[in-house]
Amino acid sequence: MGVQAHQDRPALYRYRFGTAEFDEGRFELRVAGRVIEIQRRPLEVLEVFLRHAGEVVTRDELERAVWHNRPTSGHVIHTALTRLRSALGEENAERIVTVARVGYRFSGSIERIAVGRHFAGSLALDENGVVSRRENFVLISRLSQSSNREVWLARHVRTGERRVYKFSADGEGLAALKREATFARVLRKSLGERNDLVQLLDWNFRAAPFFLEYEYGGVSLLEWATPHLAGLAVEERVGLFLQAADAVAATHGVGVLHEDLKPANLLISERANGGWQVRVTDFGSARLLEPERLQGLGITHLDMTVADGVISDGVATLLYVAPERLAGHPATAQSDVFALGILLYQLAVGDLRRPLLSGWERDVPDELLREDIVAATDGNPAFRLASVNALSDRLRQREARREERARGEAASRAAAEAVEALRRNRARRPWLLVAFLSLALGLSLTLAFHWRAKSRATDPAIAWPMVHHIT
Repeated sequence: MGVQAHQDRPALYRYRFGTAEFDEGRFELRVAGRVIEIQRRPLEVLEVFLRHAGEVVTRDELERAVWHNRPTSGHVIHTALTRLRSALGEENAERIVTVARVGYRFSGSIERIAVGRHFAGSLALDENGVVSRRENFVLISRLSQSSNREVWLARHVRTGERRVYKFSADGEGLAALKREATFARVLRKSLGERNDLVQLLDWNFRAAPFFLEYEYGGVSLLEWATPHLAGLAVEERVGLFLQAADAVAATHGVGVLHEDLKPANLLISERANGGWQVRVTDFGSARLLEPERLQGLGITHLDMTVADGVISDGVATLLYVAPERLAGHPATAQSDVFALGILLYQLAVGDLRRPLLSGWERDVPDELLREDIVAATDGNPAFRLASVNALSDRLRQREARREERARGEAASRAAAEAVEALRRNRARRPWLLVAFLSLALGLSLTLAFHWRAKSRATDPAIAWPMVHHIT
């Protein structure tokens, strides 16, 4: 396998329909102006539909165009379509019409704008191709693609061991690979091997196709969430989040900011003893807060720019970008805290595509969890949590905080009840006095009548006439 020039191919277009836009050049889907994170297969299906809009596309045609005639099942196509419809949103998804027992048709008006053509010299990597300079590894599937880079999953032909390769064919892509390798080396030398960080194993910067070789860390959290996330309790979801947060806190401890935290850059795999392991990957947009650390670690600068004392490059996904960065301020640890706060909200509600919009609090029943999300995503850094560790500590102490709050509320209720009882007692005092006086008066009158009656009965001067009269 090597770098090959594509044959002349049709022009690349940007398609607009409804509230959606698909750019073939960037291979990017936007809905309502927001970039949608989605696997490549569903996007390839959308590309076929758009290129043949209004026509019926058979299942066989989809298999040839997207799966290259590899054996597939109707379930595979159905899964890709389900993910595509979910990404497009209900209104746009209605354009994909199922034609019973035949295939599918994309209906409705479409705006098409040419954005360029494929150029010679770009990567031409194919499934089942052998990885250049790694002849024992065969490419299985393309995981992602950009203008100058491709990411592939590969498998060892004898052992079945999986690896992930990031390829580039040109100088711009090579610079990005070198930069990412530098950050991987900083983390490896500073933190050692960690289960929550994907490890860089090797690289090829000598001849095209240039590549980075990573261990296989699992599928993206975004892909994993579809069949698994809804079945987890909130505490289990918070547990997954804490794994990612701990990894980011460790990188902050050695001066590395991730700068592009999002579900697509978190990998997850099943542990041998049960449960799930989350790993943070893709430090291609990272920042090094202390450039002098490179010299101390014996690592040379590899295509990294320095601005305002902070090494930086790359562009993050807007949904997770802190407001101060959009305003032009440099990133800090709090920028990653903001991104993690958005991720915490998405995990809590079970939707890794949902933005944090007005009224989001109604989606999170747990009052303490709402408070933690607010503390992590405050638009003003002065009121945002200062570190990832601060956020993790709050989450780990939620039960203790809940018990303490319950004790405080019980004490407040008891105090309120005591105040109310005192008020009622004070209000009853005048009536008690009246009742006492009435009782005393009644008793006095009773005693007086009793005494008088007794006196009549014992006095002869009073008693005789009565007796004589009776006689």
